[in-house]
Amino acid sequence: MKNTLTRTGLVLAFSAAAALGLTACGSDEGDAKPSSSASQSEGSSNGSDAAESEAFIADLKDGVKIIADQLEAAGGATQIMLASDVEQPTQKYGMWVMPYYPSDAVAKYISTVQVDGDKFKVTATSAETSKVWEMDQDGNLTEVTK
Repeated sequence: MKNTLTRTGLVLAFSAAAALGLTACGSDEGDAKPSSSASQSEGSSNGSDAAESEAFIADLKDGVKIIADQLEAAGGATQIMLASDVEQPTQKYGMWVMPYYPSDAVAKYISTVQVDGDKFKVTATSAETSKVWEMDQDGNLTEVTK
């Protein structure tokens, strides 16, 4: 429980700092290229929409951190499952099942994450926009198009 609260606190603090950084770095210069996460936030018209987007991004970052930490602790996995019905890391059927409790900003998420060496993507659907997004191990956010 203490680890979960600490991790949640760190994710929220990091998200707040990132939001302030994006706001401070935003400009009207023609050569500035917004990142994927900035594009998502800029599409919002009011502060409450941006807050939900930040919560969604924070949930994706939390999922990436959970997977990255588990790979660092016990590398060699080809699949890791994120699940909200476990309290602690568990190994089932030769696969690690990690606790993951996203906020209401996430409508749904792909629980089984495929790992290729140290490369992986966490995929979730935004409750606000119903868009599907992927975040890779480096924190790069991209919209999934069909």
